[in-house]
Amino acid sequence: MGKNQKKIAVIVISLIIIGFFLSIYITVEEKIPNNAVVVVTIEDKYYHSIHFDHSCVKGKTAKTMTLSEALAAGYKPHAHCQDLGYFRGNRRFLFHHILSRLGMEFNSRWTKDGNWLW
Repeated sequence: MGKNQKKIAVIVISLIIIGFFLSIYITVEEKIPNNAVVVVTIEDKYYHSIHFDHSCVKGKTAKTMTLSEALAAGYKPHAHCQDLGYFRGNRRFLFHHILSRLGMEFNSRWTKDGNWLW
């Protein structure tokens, strides 16, 4: 290995290490996936977490569908579920987020199939 190759190797390894430590300070909030199963109430056009407060659907017609189907049909998130943080996922370090995008599984609120992990 020549001197230039050694310098490049040291620079690349140093940048990777610095990037790793910086990624610990940067967090990313997980977003609800489009295939997540939600409960919709037909009368008021809201969607709810599957762990909803029963008072939100009392006396209404409720059914399940994926989030993408609910959004396409014009459903809006219910304010009570939003206030409780049901549609927010876990906060992860940036390197966890990058590795999850590459296929590694990390602690999540939803499975790959869209089921809730509560």
